[in-house]
Amino acid sequence: MPERGLGETGREQPNILAVIVLYKTRPSESAAFTTLVAELKRVQQIDDRLRVLLYDNSCGAQLSEELPPYVFYHAAARNEGIAGAYNYALDIARREGFDWMLTLDQDTQLPVDFLVQMRDLALRLDQNEEVGAIVPQLSHVGRPLSPFRIRPLGPSYLSPGFTGTARGESCALNSASLFRVRALDEIGGFDPRFWLDYQDYYVFRQLHRHGKRVWVAGGIQVEHDLSLLSDRQSPGPDRFRNFLQAESAFCDLYRGRVDGLALTGRLAGRFWRQRRQGIDAAVRQLTLNALKRRLFLTRTRRIRDWQSEMQQRIACLPKQDNQRPSISVCMATFNGEFYVRQQLQSILDQLSDRDEVIVVDDASSDRTCDVVKSFDDARVHLERHVSNLGVLRTFEDAIRTARGDVLFLADQDDLWAPEKVSSVLRAFDIHPEAEIVVSDAALIDDNGAPIGASYYAIGSPFRPGILSNLLHCRYLGCTMAFRSRIRSKILPFPSNADILHDLWIGVANSLAGGKSVYINSPLVLYRRHGDNATGVKRLPFTRQIRIRWDLCRSLALAWSRLRGRSLRLTM
Repeated sequence: MPERGLGETGREQPNILAVIVLYKTRPSESAAFTTLVAELKRVQQIDDRLRVLLYDNSCGAQLSEELPPYVFYHAAARNEGIAGAYNYALDIARREGFDWMLTLDQDTQLPVDFLVQMRDLALRLDQNEEVGAIVPQLSHVGRPLSPFRIRPLGPSYLSPGFTGTARGESCALNSASLFRVRALDEIGGFDPRFWLDYQDYYVFRQLHRHGKRVWVAGGIQVEHDLSLLSDRQSPGPDRFRNFLQAESAFCDLYRGRVDGLALTGRLAGRFWRQRRQGIDAAVRQLTLNALKRRLFLTRTRRIRDWQSEMQQRIACLPKQDNQRPSISVCMATFNGEFYVRQQLQSILDQLSDRDEVIVVDDASSDRTCDVVKSFDDARVHLERHVSNLGVLRTFEDAIRTARGDVLFLADQDDLWAPEKVSSVLRAFDIHPEAEIVVSDAALIDDNGAPIGASYYAIGSPFRPGILSNLLHCRYLGCTMAFRSRIRSKILPFPSNADILHDLWIGVANSLAGGKSVYINSPLVLYRRHGDNATGVKRLPFTRQIRIRWDLCRSLALAWSRLRGRSLRLTM
């Protein structure tokens, strides 16, 4: 007989971390917490495969209740919204080896056997990596809330009892959703800009972009208290203002013109209903202001204003070292004994104990490897090629080996500016949608003396995109850093092709819809000398033609693979 537990199956149950976000509510007053604990008591089996995190966003919160041993409590220093809570939980799930993460609002009433059914589904779908989330059907006083298909004129709710994956892009509310931890890692977690509202729209859009399906558990019906847009009560002005900002920003960033017109129409209708129902004047004024912004400000201006406000908010958030993304520096070396020591030292000075430097040596004939090993630093990992494979394959091996959340590319003979790591990580924080960060570089000679203007000041300005890079490569590898989640989009590097590694990473990311961000500050001291692998002498015209031809051919093959996966997701 199978072992009795959460889900009567003969296989090992998946590891689940449940996170409940509290705000000005004690655990015993939370419907989600009390119903979850009641179910766990009823099934009478608690083990290391299930843990519950209570994340309290109340300012100055102190726990005054005794909690079960499988529950741990965290009081945030500042209200970071659901984004901060979920990213904190994701970091725990990643470190502790949880397979799935269950997100719950404090006021969600869980039905009987909810956890049993969700764990059984997680077990059944565990091997199907295309499934990034499992969601129940949510309703509020008989009104369907989630999940729904994304349509230009508004959501299209799935029929009651629908089970399986819906065609096209689907979205669900965060509460009671079960996310695969690997899928959340792939999309980069939760966006701190949508710290309180529209986080669910963002996450499910990212899952769709990364080829993940949403499994709808139609047999699980959950009652959820949705008061934000209730006709009977209105939220406070501050909360409603944040909702309106996030609603408009998400539409401007990720939706088309038809969606924008539909949102403007909904705002007009919402203002009319609020006036008719006598909703608080401050709330009505916020709706009117949001409508005016959509009518009289450009999309670019609206996005810039919102991003500026969110950047200021993010900059004020406390950040612990273990919440900083881990870093892998990927360095290719070949006969670089004269410069590699200085470069490694400039890198290691900026890294934490959680970071690493992956050095792949391409069969050097000098003392390069001895210099690297002389650091005797646990963060430095050296791999050696038996024969010379070239720059492209050497960087590819380093990128494959890297384990960090953010990967930096480094040449053996440059120097990093002291603020390089902090500046790049800050750019990733401010632009969570960005996959690649590129900076400018100051030029130095053999002896480290400056030689003229910066790299992008002398040459063409940086521009991302495929067309911008077909005629002239705008990416400089030693200034690039990218999120580890795009490795599946850029690897393997094209075979039997003469392509620069930095060019391929940049355009392959653009092909997959990824965004690149530029820092107009020289964060690398780029050494120009006769032994550089790239960047000093202009390539022969015939090789330039060959590189462009190989690039177009490789992009066509990559596009066909992406297209095939997209077609499978719409079936």
